Amino acid sequence: MGETRGVRAEFRAAAAAGLRWGFSGPRAAVRLAGTDAARFLDNFVTAAVSSLADGEGTEGFVTDAKGWVLAFVQILRTGDGVLLDADAGRPDAGRRPGADDGPMPLGERLRAHLEHYHIREKVDIEDLSHGRSAIVLAGDGATAWLGIPIPAAGADDGRKQQHAVGRIAGRVVRAVRIPWLGCEAVLLLAGADDGQAIAAALAAEGVPRMSADAIDAARIEQGFPSTDDIPDKTLPQELGRDSTAISFTKGCYLGQETVARIDAIGHVNRRLRGLAVDGPAPQRSEAVAADGEPVGFVTSSCHSHRLGAALALAIVHEKAASARGLTVGGRPARFVDLPVRGVGGGEDASRRIVFEASRFRVASVDETLADGSHRTREIVEHPGSVVILPIVEDESGQPRLCLVENWRVAVGGPLLELPAGTLDRDEPLEEAARRELEEETGYRAGRIVHAASFWMSPGILRERMHVFRAESLAAGEQALEPGERIVVRLVAWSEAVAMCLDGRIDDAKSIAAILLEEARRRSERPR
Repeated sequence: MGETRGVRAEFRAAAAAGLRWGFSGPRAAVRLAGTDAARFLDNFVTAAVSSLADGEGTEGFVTDAKGWVLAFVQILRTGDGVLLDADAGRPDAGRRPGADDGPMPLGERLRAHLEHYHIREKVDIEDLSHGRSAIVLAGDGATAWLGIPIPAAGADDGRKQQHAVGRIAGRVVRAVRIPWLGCEAVLLLAGADDGQAIAAALAAEGVPRMSADAIDAARIEQGFPSTDDIPDKTLPQELGRDSTAISFTKGCYLGQETVARIDAIGHVNRRLRGLAVDGPAPQRSEAVAADGEPVGFVTSSCHSHRLGAALALAIVHEKAASARGLTVGGRPARFVDLPVRGVGGGEDASRRIVFEASRFRVASVDETLADGSHRTREIVEHPGSVVILPIVEDESGQPRLCLVENWRVAVGGPLLELPAGTLDRDEPLEEAARRELEEETGYRAGRIVHAASFWMSPGILRERMHVFRAESLAAGEQALEPGERIVVRLVAWSEAVAMCLDGRIDDAKSIAAILLEEARRRSERPR
């Protein structure tokens, strides 16, 4: 692929099938160059910088005098100094309470913070954030496939993030091993034009692309904090990266007294936690409540395919751990361990893929029984699906339900059911519901609302289905795939309920969704 690639073409093609690439979100970069660069930076970060060699890196927090986190960064030791790299966060992520001059970009804020303390040290501090490109390459063999000689981490170097400079498609790039995605992954840092050329080369070699949302979802499943997950007045230990981002043996640094005092106490009152939430992924800043009392707010979220549900990160007060009921934005929620593993987590050594198709795969897993014995089970892993309740009002304003008559090869005939479909891996639930509705029925929804979620057949199948109610429908043309046999049927709502009860509708997802909706309607009728 470039000057450093020493891999046979046939190996490249085979390896590409298991790799994915995508542009990450915008990143901030600050370079410290000069003979005093590492020693100077050691005074302002929680990680030990001076002990790093060229080509080594580590996570670290930049803290202020009170120990509050200003940024969570990758610290990369280079031949001429140090490079700080971090995700840039939202445009307003740098704004402080009382600021009246608008948000300050993270790179500029870091440069200004360090420059404030720069007196006579031989170090030049430069914000390199503008005109940069960042690409993630993930999958087994990603490093070997690139051909860039990134140093390998030793058994005791788990905190280090090795990196090296090489060429891809003739363009200079810094490749950094990263732990964000829960699999082998490399971050490629380059200029904007170089990044576009590298992306074109990856696409040309057949490496599939993933969206920035998919990359962020993998990060959230790992519980790896982004700039957006660090609200004002957050302490380093609240973010759960003590073993990888904080050195408790290095010398003094700005804010070190606070960090050391928390370590001596042994706990903090808040922590970054993962929460599974009913329904679609919550919005940033939605409130987290424990037994009705506010305990935090959402900092980032996604739909987790490993979890089969919406997943949110939030800085939450520890008292929530003993609560009987958790909610996010008023919806039921529960704490989940991070990183999210579940069936489908590649970290489980006892799990083995025995079959893989385009829409699902079968895994052989080791199950521990109540008596401590073990047995092997086969689990069908599915990315999840959506089912839609399309409500069409007739001329008199009475509700009718849009059903589809769909030929199902598994049962050897047609079934009358609700429109439904499989999720794409980086697709928001609501978008999937709108897409499937329009493709199968031609209707476009003016309003679509999440109604329920449930497991389809948890004894053998890991598929979570999400029900959406679609209203204010506008008719259009179906967009069926070649060979699909789907016929639209409109029936009165009361008739649809009766069809579920007398067996004319015998599709499980449709029965569940229709009867759940009928129960909701009955509960809302005046008594």
